[in-house]
Amino acid sequence: MRLGILFSILIFSTLFTKGQSYSISGKIKDQKTKESLPFVHISYGEKGIGTTSNIDGNFEIKSDKEVTRLIVSYLGYFSDTIIITEYPNPRNLAIEMIPTSYNIEAAIILPGINPAHRIINKVIENRDINNPEKMQSFSYKSYNKMHFTARKDTSEIPDSLIAKTYTIDRKLEQQHLLIMETVNEKKFKYPYKASEQIIASKVSGFSDPIFSLIASQIQSFSFYNDYFVIFDKMYINPISKGSTNRYLFMIEDTLYAEPGDTIFVVSYRPKKDKIFDGLKGFLQINTNGYAIQSVVAEPLEKDFGMMVNIKQNYEFVNNQQWFPKELHTEIIFDKALKANDKITYQILAVGRSYISDINLNPEFNNKEFSQVEVKIHPNATEKSDTFWNENRIEPLYKKDSLTYVIIDSISKAENFEKILVAYESILNGYIPYKFIHFPINRIIDYNIYEGWRLGFGFMTNHKLSSVFEFGGYLGYGFTDKAFKYGGDLLFNIHKNSESKIRFSYSNDVVEKAGFAFFEKLDLMTTELYRKYIVTNMDKIEKQEVTFSFRSMDYLNTNIFFRNEIIESTDGYIYESTLDDADNQFTFTEVGLQFKYAFKEKFLQTQKYNYSMGTDYPVVYANITQGINFYKGEFEYTKYELKIVQSFRTKSLGKTKLTLIGGLVDGKVPLSKLYNGHANNHNYDLDAENSFATMGMNEFYNDRFVSFFFRQEFGSFFRIKSFSPKFVLASNFGIGEIDFNPKHQSVKPIQSVNKGYYESGILVNNILTQQFIGIGFGVYYRYGSYSYIKTADNFAYKFTFTINL
Repeated sequence: MRLGILFSILIFSTLFTKGQSYSISGKIKDQKTKESLPFVHISYGEKGIGTTSNIDGNFEIKSDKEVTRLIVSYLGYFSDTIIITEYPNPRNLAIEMIPTSYNIEAAIILPGINPAHRIINKVIENRDINNPEKMQSFSYKSYNKMHFTARKDTSEIPDSLIAKTYTIDRKLEQQHLLIMETVNEKKFKYPYKASEQIIASKVSGFSDPIFSLIASQIQSFSFYNDYFVIFDKMYINPISKGSTNRYLFMIEDTLYAEPGDTIFVVSYRPKKDKIFDGLKGFLQINTNGYAIQSVVAEPLEKDFGMMVNIKQNYEFVNNQQWFPKELHTEIIFDKALKANDKITYQILAVGRSYISDINLNPEFNNKEFSQVEVKIHPNATEKSDTFWNENRIEPLYKKDSLTYVIIDSISKAENFEKILVAYESILNGYIPYKFIHFPINRIIDYNIYEGWRLGFGFMTNHKLSSVFEFGGYLGYGFTDKAFKYGGDLLFNIHKNSESKIRFSYSNDVVEKAGFAFFEKLDLMTTELYRKYIVTNMDKIEKQEVTFSFRSMDYLNTNIFFRNEIIESTDGYIYESTLDDADNQFTFTEVGLQFKYAFKEKFLQTQKYNYSMGTDYPVVYANITQGINFYKGEFEYTKYELKIVQSFRTKSLGKTKLTLIGGLVDGKVPLSKLYNGHANNHNYDLDAENSFATMGMNEFYNDRFVSFFFRQEFGSFFRIKSFSPKFVLASNFGIGEIDFNPKHQSVKPIQSVNKGYYESGILVNNILTQQFIGIGFGVYYRYGSYSYIKTADNFAYKFTFTINL
């Protein structure tokens, strides 16, 4: 009887023990900075089996066996043993790790094969299998949170001054400068179709959700491509092909996961003898498919006073595919704020993204995608508190809530919303005021022919009407001493296809024998600078009607009809005899302009579309027919073409190729031919896609081809914050002009029928300030059109770059 009872108790006890679950959880931080430590390995079982902390330093262990101790290990920190019984609450452990003075540069490299290379090569072999962007399709939802704060830079401040800013420091402990949250839904279909919609947005102090676009655009979604993008800058990935020749890899630890997988912790950084845009950090490689389980990365050097640190955590979803689950970004802007001459503050931006509702290989229709890759839902800012509480993966802390309250009240008092609208408009070339935009280039502008040009211009905006816009301008050039004026009336026919009809009139000036394509030059391109040194312009009175639209996803078309009265200002006349010659000509033209950018993607705000570019060539084309109609005096056809292609190679850097050509079929005055597209006037700014050593209006052609090559090598050396960027440029042009006795010019008219050659080297970012870089360059003119005196063949340039 007793034996039966004892046996029953033993059986019950065994069953109870097997059914019992031990649960331990907590958070791991840096002992000094109190910052969370992601991807810390926590072993608790036999043979070192364990788990890792998530991207926020949190961890949870569930075991059917009692856990009495934990061993925590992390690259750059001393390992530690945690005795569970020494903590009052095993469900809320607060573990702090002590950093070491570890430096991978000090590692001893032994001769022979690096054992880390075997692991990295396995990762490279399996890149396409483990890369989620190589899947047939996927979708997910993400919760994104980002805050901006300021912290005192104490590295250069004497201890006696640290207390001087106590009031400011106290406020910064209580609140952030800015906080934003979004909920996004993303769809992807191989190979290149993607659609991401911000369905909810909340930004402290602002109702306009434009800030919401920041978090999703800072870092690449996946760490498997040849280049990893941080803030639009591309770094060679440590797991790209050939990376073992560029990076130093070291196995730092070997861990064991619960399912029986092995995890290798591998550190990496560029080798000392290699100069390229590289990253440093560490990878956790899981032997299940030799996939990335987590990654920590940051640029090797600060870029324009900015340092970025990214972290990614992956999960094996549905036992099928490794997929990013958590993304973390930290951006530090040095000396962004100044309290006084000796005390400065860093701006610190911290962003986290949590991915959920992952759906692997769903069926998508191509109609679900468009060229707009990222857009904001019209009702994104109107979500209820209930919605946010249901979708927040990370809770809203007291500091976060206080930031919303305080910044919202300050924004209302200081009109932050209007300032943001003004800033976005200025980036697009306008100063906004209620329902009117004032174009900046109509207020002040400059070129050598006109000198400083001052004036006034306006254009109504969507606040007056979403259907139509109208405006006008008046300007005066202080060198040519002439007024210019004009007006526009525009009808927005269809928003999605960007269909517009424009009626315009202008009495202005235009570059003699110039050409233009259906493009809006980006603020980052140096091609803009050429217009400031134009020396020869014609007077022009123009009436024009245009119809522009987008079709076939990637094709932009502009159809135009115009009448122009052009008057030459440099003494040029056109006719066979001087008695009949005239310097004023009337042209009537009808034509088409095209821009085709295959796979070009756009980011759409509530007011503007911003191009995210394309990896494929961009093609521009013009076809113009001159007709004897509506006072037109000449019949001719003009064909113009421009092809631009940029790409990167790991060994050379960024290559940019531009091909431009034009052909005039018919006899026309010089104003309708092509100048050489020169860019040489004393010590001026370098402008790409133009000839740096060619004199302005030195050559004219009725048919030509020009080729521009530019190779950006990056830095060959780094000395602290001094990191100049080297660029090699080489340009070629050839063209002809048929004999036409009607051309009567003060200066001889010559073409580049023997071929024009020049090459140069530029050193950008010799001086830097925030995102601005100033450098210097020199070009040399050679070939049939070189000068006898060697010194005359050199052209010296300043370079001005904006590095955003």
